[in-house]
Amino acid sequence: MDTEKFLVTKSNHLIEAGYRLSLNEQRLILTAISKLDGRKPLPRDNDFTITAQEFSSMFDLPIKQAYESLEKAASRLYEQDIKTYDDKHKTRERFRWVDGVKYWDGEGKVTLSFSNKIIPYLTLLHTQLTSYDLKQISSLSSAYAIRFFELMMQFKSTGVRWITLSKLKERLELSDRYDRFYNLKVRIIEPSINEINNSTNLFVTWEAVKEGRTITGLTFNITEKSSKQFQKGNSLERCAYTYDMFEDV
Repeated sequence: MDTEKFLVTKSNHLIEAGYRLSLNEQRLILTAISKLDGRKPLPRDNDFTITAQEFSSMFDLPIKQAYESLEKAASRLYEQDIKTYDDKHKTRERFRWVDGVKYWDGEGKVTLSFSNKIIPYLTLLHTQLTSYDLKQISSLSSAYAIRFFELMMQFKSTGVRWITLSKLKERLELSDRYDRFYNLKVRIIEPSINEINNSTNLFVTWEAVKEGRTITGLTFNITEKSSKQFQKGNSLERCAYTYDMFEDV
């Protein structure tokens, strides 16, 4: 059995940021983050190389598809940004994930350099952080499922998370979409939670919170599966979902 761990560690402030990445952009940035030790300073060269072979192995992709997905995701990731929110000081900030991307033509690999602004959210972390094994999300086939997984992992120890509907949509960059909650539920929330329950170490249930007849928030109940339950769940055939979004194909 492969027991090697690829630990992803993020500041909780980064998990609570607003951003919208495709599935393979998420996979790429998380693979790069897993090469860091979140307790230590950033390595001096700040270059992290991801090969098509490791991308293929981690996410169960054919090698040709892995390289094509890797190159496309790296190119798009260079243009993507993050929005952080400071409710206490009433400030918002935008910055990029990476400030450099290098393509190795014919070698099946790309190299990323993290932006200076994101480094404090990934290194020298000792409090207010969330860590998980990258393999936990390797079978997830939706970028939204990965986002929900991280939002749930933050509250694994307490077992309950409540979030307003407006903040959830803000985090997922959906503030201008899904005015009808039913559409958000059936196209984003339910498929994401089903994937988490089928493919990760978490089991999540949820319910809508209402003020009168208006849905204002959601409550999530989070349970960590035993190792036996997790292994059994991962042996099931993957479920297929249809997503209204920007997934890589």
